Amino acid sequence: MRIGGQIQPPTLLRRVEPTYPPMAVSAHLQGIVILEAIVNEDGTVTEVKVLRSVNPLLDREALAAVRQWRYFPVVLNGRPVPFVLSVSLSFSLQERG
Repeated sequence: MRIGGQIQPPTLLRRVEPTYPPMAVSAHLQGIVILEAIVNEDGTVTEVKVLRSVNPLLDREALAAVRQWRYFPVVLNGRPVPFVLSVSLSFSLQERG
């Protein structure tokens, strides 16, 4: 890939929020799951992995949500290209009200 050129950043088109599993709520599990996602040329999330885990229950829900996200991809010199991003999803009992 050449360095330089015109870059148009990605735009999030569809964001799905993770489900807070009732079992995790009952167990008072909370925290921030950090994920890394690879998005292909058509804006589809193709791979997701956990970089920082909270608990397998919350990790699973975070992974499932981000896999459904859709982007308008990065455009470099007029051509869509894959990209990698980090995502932080917060599970907080206070936010549940």
